[in-house]
Amino acid sequence: MRLWNIYLKPAVHRVPEFWSHEKIEYIRRSSQEGVPPYALEEAPSKIGRLLDRLVFKDLRPREVNELLKKANGLDVDVGLDFFGTRLSAPIYVGDMSFGALSGNPNIAIAKASTEEGVVAGIGEGGLHPEVAKYRNIVVQWASARFGMDMNLLRAGLAVNIKIGQGAKPGIGGHLPGKKVTKIIAELRKIPEGSEALSPAPHHDIYSIEDLAQRVKALRDLTGKPILVKVAAVNKIMYVAVGVARSTAEGIIIDGAGAGTGATPISVRNHLGIPIDYAIPVVDKWLRENGARSNFLVIGGGMLYSASDIAKLIALGADMANIGTAALLSFGCIMCHSCHTGGCPTSLTNMIGARPDLDIEWASAMLRRYLRALRLGLKAILYSLGMDSLKELAGRRDLLGLYYADEAVASTIGVDLMAEGEIAYFQEYAPTMPREVYEEGKVPIIGMGGVVPGYTYPARRPLDLLRIEAAQVTHPSVDPYREEVDVRVYVNGFTYDTPIVVPGIERAAVMAGYALGALVDGAGCPEPEYCLSTLPHVRVPPSRDIEPREGIVVIDERLKGDAWLEEAVALLDEKARQAGIREKMTIIAAGRFSSGADVYKLAALGADLVEPREAFELLASKQAHSYAAKRRWYENLISVLTKELKLAMGAGGITDYYHMVGNKDLLRSLDGRIAARLNVPVAGN
Repeated sequence: MRLWNIYLKPAVHRVPEFWSHEKIEYIRRSSQEGVPPYALEEAPSKIGRLLDRLVFKDLRPREVNELLKKANGLDVDVGLDFFGTRLSAPIYVGDMSFGALSGNPNIAIAKASTEEGVVAGIGEGGLHPEVAKYRNIVVQWASARFGMDMNLLRAGLAVNIKIGQGAKPGIGGHLPGKKVTKIIAELRKIPEGSEALSPAPHHDIYSIEDLAQRVKALRDLTGKPILVKVAAVNKIMYVAVGVARSTAEGIIIDGAGAGTGATPISVRNHLGIPIDYAIPVVDKWLRENGARSNFLVIGGGMLYSASDIAKLIALGADMANIGTAALLSFGCIMCHSCHTGGCPTSLTNMIGARPDLDIEWASAMLRRYLRALRLGLKAILYSLGMDSLKELAGRRDLLGLYYADEAVASTIGVDLMAEGEIAYFQEYAPTMPREVYEEGKVPIIGMGGVVPGYTYPARRPLDLLRIEAAQVTHPSVDPYREEVDVRVYVNGFTYDTPIVVPGIERAAVMAGYALGALVDGAGCPEPEYCLSTLPHVRVPPSRDIEPREGIVVIDERLKGDAWLEEAVALLDEKARQAGIREKMTIIAAGRFSSGADVYKLAALGADLVEPREAFELLASKQAHSYAAKRRWYENLISVLTKELKLAMGAGGITDYYHMVGNKDLLRSLDGRIAARLNVPVAGN
């Protein structure tokens, strides 16, 4: 049997991504040599994560990197106690399920983690019999209870209750049916070929009190410590305190940009906050609420270096969760095809496909990578004059933040060394996956690392806003199984969706009419569906728009002196102050292309949204007939509405009007944008 044991050239992407060739090369060199290329970066970055802009104020990177040559002999303890098991480094690998990964990678991770003295999470979906042979694993209790039995619960060192994950906070898990082969079906106890959809909420956990009951029941049943895994969401501080009050022994927080499986693109790109915003506020709130002592905080999401781990611990974590980087250590090329079953490196392909990953080669590469991380940590701690890892935990005073704003620095509790903007802008042409217009399916993607305006270029300020998702303190809603009402009311008339369809051609007009949407054009069979027949004013984006009764269309094609999102937010606030908001309808028309954009604009104050860009992209595509083109437009309207419902359900919102003008549902990664839109900075 042929085994996979080579590195392929990394994928090339149209737009720069976080997992660049330089980062992949860093991981591969570490995996081949057992020593990292460097422990600390030479200088802070002007773009990217907060971790990339943070420095240890009193360290000279060149001197720290010189220590790598003798790091193995340094008398520094970078290990920690994991509920009675001594780990050699503060690293948690996972959670990646058998099914999302193809079996041999699961074994390689468990083997390398146990042999190298770290710990690995197995993810949901059942326990691979070969993985069960290794001691340093954490099993998972997830919402679908796939493959759950006492053999699984009694394996490993601890149990984690998965409430959420960074790639898809608030919407549950998703294993496409094509990847549910016979062995996966048997292990998960579901029909072969059926989609494995985990419910968004646990149907026995709707509050902190419910969580506490589950924590205690699982602890009594297994005799093991219980961790709770959540996504890093806008109000993560409340979530963390709630988890601590539930008597769980620790929390695993997965930041935006994390993820190694299948997730809707609109959710990956817009929900949750990065881990470096989440950890410091969690540590601060736990301390202020007397809940930090003996409570383990594990943080993950786009971590790959010793520098990342050291900075995250200084921000307030105890351990780092590494998932994508582990796969990169033994061959991942970051091609985003994990969900298809056709992984070119045999990591996430369908079970039984050939060739299989070489377990011995993969585990050896991962072991050397883990060893390199440990050596880098030792060099950093030694340079800080510390003897053990626990001295570094929560030492935000050691860090300085470059190229950010005071609002962000204050939120994470570090000194601002040099001002700048978090927002990272770059113009690029969007694309529309074929499944959107041909099949009416919400597009799915594999792998993370994409946070617009942060690790991936933004095209407008709206991209820097992050959507709230429900975790622990209140339940999310599954729009596939539960009702989410997106109807809107204008002048006494009801529309089935807040999506406004630009009447750019006859097929679009009739598609909008068929699906109960308002059309910005003429030619509707019933006049109520065409904006041209309704009394309205159309104005350019401006801070000076005055509220008035009736329909106000803010159209960025008319140019203007403000961001469209800014004009919407200000007009909504002015109308509320004037007491006429219920008599005014705000329509935001501009360069938008996803249901998440609709959500954000609604939260800023828009009643309806016209995502012109999405329809213009579709208008440029040639169909073989009018009927086909109309069906494409209907599919697009349906997908945009589904994406909106996914974002609403993730936050537990069942009625569209519960979110219109509710800016508390949003957080900004950039302080300047936060101030102009009157939205809190992430972490507040």
